[in-house]
Amino acid sequence: MPLIYVLDTSAVTDPRLREVFGVKTLDGVVREYARLLIRSHIVLGAEFYTTPSTALELRSFLERNNVSREAIDMLMGAITIRSPDLYTTRIPAIIMSDWIHDMLIRITKGLRVAENSVRRAARKGYDYGIAKNKKGLEESVAQSIHELREKYREATRKGVIDTRVDFDLVVLAHEINGELVTNDTGIMKLCMQIGVKYIEPPRFINKLFLLLRERTGRV
Repeated sequence: MPLIYVLDTSAVTDPRLREVFGVKTLDGVVREYARLLIRSHIVLGAEFYTTPSTALELRSFLERNNVSREAIDMLMGAITIRSPDLYTTRIPAIIMSDWIHDMLIRITKGLRVAENSVRRAARKGYDYGIAKNKKGLEESVAQSIHELREKYREATRKGVIDTRVDFDLVVLAHEINGELVTNDTGIMKLCMQIGVKYIEPPRFINKLFLLLRERTGRV
């Protein structure tokens, strides 16, 4: 059975990988990751893919987090960038039906989060206004906005496909019968619905280590 994997951004950026690789920095993770993919391709014939949008997202994330250009180029050189076939790939209509129903529930939850946030902010604003505490009012507004963003994201986005970047990955994995490497619960949920295999990043790395050890006697 061919080893075909599709990599999400989280396949590389998962914080648990530092312990798996025994390194302390993201740059170290990327270097070890690249070496592992290259060796797995040579020894096991494994193939590693990602989509153009994910490749751009991953590169941008790594650059912002002080990963060297050399390490990034090593990693990207080990991954084949391929666009999914969005025109002929078929996905059951029930998937879209469930997604619409799920989003309606999430929008309602998001509205409640916003309403509660406004009420709390209004009460605090009134108290600071009575006390004529301008600095306290400004800090309260900033804190309220931060809390609203976090709670709104939790209510509306966690555990659901909410970007085309994520959707493209699932379609590509479905198209090429690949195993999707991700820690994103929304992606995992869609994978389960349409029968796409998936694996979390630490298990993926350990799986490659094990296969290499069985084939060569060493990693």
